[in-house]
Amino acid sequence: MKNQQQTTAPRLNILVERYADHQREQRLKPKSIKGSHAALRRFCAFLSGRGCRAIADVGALDLERYQLSLAGLAVSSQQFYLVHARQFFRWLENTQQLFLNPAAALCIPKRPRTLLAVPTEDQVARLLAAPNIKRAAGLRDRAWLEVAYSTGARLIEMTRLTVADLDLQNGLLRLFGKGDKQRLVPLGKQAIYWLEKYLDQARPKLLEGKQITALWLSSWGGRPLSYEAIYRQLRTYAKQTGLPKALLSPHSLRRACVTHMLNHGASPLLLKELLGHSRTATLSHYLRQNIADLKQTHRCCSPGR
Repeated sequence: MKNQQQTTAPRLNILVERYADHQREQRLKPKSIKGSHAALRRFCAFLSGRGCRAIADVGALDLERYQLSLAGLAVSSQQFYLVHARQFFRWLENTQQLFLNPAAALCIPKRPRTLLAVPTEDQVARLLAAPNIKRAAGLRDRAWLEVAYSTGARLIEMTRLTVADLDLQNGLLRLFGKGDKQRLVPLGKQAIYWLEKYLDQARPKLLEGKQITALWLSSWGGRPLSYEAIYRQLRTYAKQTGLPKALLSPHSLRRACVTHMLNHGASPLLLKELLGHSRTATLSHYLRQNIADLKQTHRCCSPGR
């Protein structure tokens, strides 16, 4: 019976060519089709070495062995070959050329996520002290740096702030996050201190007699401070203090806020609320960073070393 199936069923290499024709009909880019074809030719060569000529010969065990044969390659290369094999079998299943899909449970390895660089507490302290507070713009910058570090607010959330969003008496700040979701976050003592100085001494000068509700004002004509201006100033201060390029990102202070609070024993559930995340799982990267710091500290300081 199996021999009869082999003589009537198309050979694997013929199906690969038909699959390439299908991809052309779908108007895939020639480069994508070429890459897919090369991946599947390698797959067919492996199956041929195992005695598989027709699609009916291929089982889940063959796919497992194929995956094992790729184990010496980089994870990205393994993903490339296995994804194309799985897509090929999905096409065969969708076009009813295959009754059972042996690649349905094929597990694609994931590339390990690299830990993002996070400024240390000393580096953040140097960054916060970088603005020239003798100038109105410098006092403003010191205030928003303190607020960003204290609350973990995104820079885009910082640009949306108005004076009405402040409740300094109760130490609270109202932020508008993604989807215009509102949340109240606590302000640290330093953030409150520098906000008060900014509101009393710098903001009236930057207003230039205008009536503007935006909290952060530009040095030019009393206009609201834009996202680009805040980010540009952040990069300037980071370079002045010698922070590595890896730390020059809009999320640097946000990552620093979360990581440092975790280091000091903050609850991930409370940090989820602070950052405006809907799921605690979103904090997984920060938790991994925290564990990496703990392991490094343990290596250096463990009593059994």
